[in-house]
Amino acid sequence: SGSEVLDEGNAPDDTIEANPPRCHGVVYIGGEIEYASTNLTAMRWRIVGAENVGAVVEMVAQLPSVAKADEFIDEQTKAWKGCADEVINTKDKGGTSTTQDRVTAVRARPHTVIASHRAVSSGRPCQHVLQAVSNFVLDVDACGNNVSDQAEAIASKLADRVHSG
Repeated sequence: SGSEVLDEGNAPDDTIEANPPRCHGVVYIGGEIEYASTNLTAMRWRIVGAENVGAVVEMVAQLPSVAKADEFIDEQTKAWKGCADEVINTKDKGGTSTTQDRVTAVRARPHTVIASHRAVSSGRPCQHVLQAVSNFVLDVDACGNNVSDQAEAIASKLADRVHSG
């Protein structure tokens, strides 16, 4: 509640470059780099500004099968774990905006990987969740001054909607 949709789309894109490139998916949602090999059949993403959180990016992608969704989560889990304790530099391809984020923790459980990261300049915490539900991949990143498990809560609500059809 109290949130406003700031941008939305229905296809993967890559508007930032990340260094190291292998960590792109930890700090960016719905990237062509990560989703190109999945043969996804549909995608919907949106950026939401919320008073109590700051910014939330949420995405749902439909993959051809449950196996493809699980395989994607496994691949990303390995990549994200390789980025733990790294500083990721990102640059907006369309402008001059650059940021640095430090991945402070990565944890996995069946069908899910969760990363915590912080903006180096502001210390603002973020949580990024990637979760497979049936043949869908849910991708949620929440950033704000008091973010702890908000991305997990949003992903859980999205999962409930996927299960209920």
